[in-house]
Amino acid sequence: MRTSRPDPLRAGAQVYSKSNLKSMKLNFIEEIRAIFEQAKNWAQLEVEYAKLTLAEKVTMLLSALVLGFVCLLLTIVVLILLAFALSEAFRLIMDPALAYLSSAGCMLVLLGLVFLLRRPLLLNPFSRLMTKVLFDKKH
Repeated sequence: MRTSRPDPLRAGAQVYSKSNLKSMKLNFIEEIRAIFEQAKNWAQLEVEYAKLTLAEKVTMLLSALVLGFVCLLLTIVVLILLAFALSEAFRLIMDPALAYLSSAGCMLVLLGLVFLLRRPLLLNPFSRLMTKVLFDKKH
């Protein structure tokens, strides 16, 4: 004679009553809701962190730009005063008109040097500053 084996799926299903399954389903749904609430809270915190980080980076960048602008203005004033001093020094050995032209020529040579060396003098430091401000994570 053949003995019939019980179906393992039905045997397991008979262990749980309908009320037990209903409470498990409700618990599962509540756990899913709690996970979604935690995920929503985490996403809000990440957005706030990103906003604060952006504000910090923009503040650092603007302060560096303002400082650079002030230094540029002071450098221009110093160069103007040096040009007048150079002109006065040249006036001792030549005509005043030629002294001012010689001073202007020296300033043009200086401007040409700055133009030729613009990459190591201006572009590389500015790109390092931007990289440091935007991608530095040592805070």
